[in-house]
Amino acid sequence: MSSEMHFGRRLSIVAAVILWAMATPVLAAPVFDSFGPLPQATFGGSGIPNDAVAISSFEITTPSQSTVSVTLGLTATERFANPPVGNDGAGTFFAGTGANFGGPGDPSSLLGAKWNFGYFIGLTGGTFADIADILAFDLRYDTSPDGLDFGVWDLSASIAALGLGSGSVFEDSQNLLFSFLNTGVPGFITPPASAFDAGAAGTYSFELLATDANGNRVGLSAIDVRTVPEPASALPMLFGILSLAALRRRRKRPGL
Repeated sequence: MSSEMHFGRRLSIVAAVILWAMATPVLAAPVFDSFGPLPQATFGGSGIPNDAVAISSFEITTPSQSTVSVTLGLTATERFANPPVGNDGAGTFFAGTGANFGGPGDPSSLLGAKWNFGYFIGLTGGTFADIADILAFDLRYDTSPDGLDFGVWDLSASIAALGLGSGSVFEDSQNLLFSFLNTGVPGFITPPASAFDAGAAGTYSFELLATDANGNRVGLSAIDVRTVPEPASALPMLFGILSLAALRRRRKRPGL
């Protein structure tokens, strides 16, 4: 096949996938106060991008009448050497379907989707022990490509079990294909009704939620990850076009 024919075939595939992606409904709208860099976040690793994060912040008063500032952050990133994850600058990310051991060189011993999600909880002016009786954190993650099927991770229970009450940051990067997120962990993770399929194209939603002692929501960061079935070599081009198209659609909305 000539280079011209090969390039034309790639363009036709990209065009078809763009039409599919644009027609796929966004099932849960992203929620954040700002979207951009979160320099203090490492998401539990090194070299994990922190320049495109859905960030929400609020303050809460402790029983001792001190004020604690809380920052919630959510992101999606490529896993190891997989193609970069794109975004529209407003909480929707674009990633490729499929699973591997981290891409070229297989740097991981665990099979995972080609993308990860990362969460960050940061406190200023207090520790997790200071707010343990008045604030709870949950991570809701969606495993259904065409509906909302949430698993729920009780992050407050994890913080307590890990003995991190004296700390002020809790963060990590995880992968929906990891078994514990699909089967659950008693006392910590309530599993979704259906297991995640890394090969299924669709929209996956994530919510980092903070609630007070009465169960009322006081903070929320939410993102969507839209996966597309496209050869890795064309993903950067595809994600750039999708991001630009999404940005133009937002600018056309009344009042924006």
